[in-house]
Amino acid sequence: MRKRVSLSELSPLINEALKNGDEVVFTITGNSMAPLLRHRRDRVRLVGVGVKPLGKHDIPLYLRRDGKYILHRIIAVKKDGYVTAGDNQVNKEYPVYPSQVIGVVNGIWRDGAYISGDDFRYRIYCWLWSFLYPIRRYCSRLKRL
Repeated sequence: MRKRVSLSELSPLINEALKNGDEVVFTITGNSMAPLLRHRRDRVRLVGVGVKPLGKHDIPLYLRRDGKYILHRIIAVKKDGYVTAGDNQVNKEYPVYPSQVIGVVNGIWRDGAYISGDDFRYRIYCWLWSFLYPIRRYCSRLKRL
């Protein structure tokens, strides 16, 4: 029998695993990262941040001040934090401080196939989706008409 457990319940275990250099795999929930990640269908491989700062296109798992766990793409890096947005969103979130980041996605399981964060096709998707970010706002307005 499968039991669904919230990230807040698993947080101490996730933090411990990532600090020890292990990886964490979990099924995502929510639609903010569609079309890349699909609600309760796709899984992500999370690793610790390490010493290298995160960059544009990375997908960190971070904890908002309101206690929600968020998995959104970095669309810009600024001196005082990251600018993030879900692939299926037009609103930016800023600042996300490095201290809020728990881990970073470095692989995805989709339809049983593993896609590495280093995969060329994945990197092209990240670049293209970020490049199209300004256009998405207008597309979402057109959808509402």
